[in-house]
Amino acid sequence: MGALTTLGGGSVLGLVGILAAATAIIVEVLKAVLPKSFPTKALAMIVSFVVVLAYTFVFGTITVTSIIMAIFGGFVVSFISMFGFDQFKEIINRFTGGETKDGE
Repeated sequence: MGALTTLGGGSVLGLVGILAAATAIIVEVLKAVLPKSFPTKALAMIVSFVVVLAYTFVFGTITVTSIIMAIFGGFVVSFISMFGFDQFKEIINRFTGGETKDGE
């Protein structure tokens, strides 16, 4: 847990962003492999928990507190990876003159 508690606010936000981006990329790859009937939001949540727990195991010490924090972090990362990409795509479409949310 030492590696997680010594990070400043900006570093935590950057780390969450990196983990969310990794989750989004992994989910997009797995969507091509898995059947279409598998729910994407459930897949994103599972992948985010695996990514955050893997980060905790590699860069932190394993304690009950760090695992609980990693599970909470998995919820945060899954939320950002599920809804952040859609918002980013909508902003890009607005500035490039692409299709809007209403299909206009």
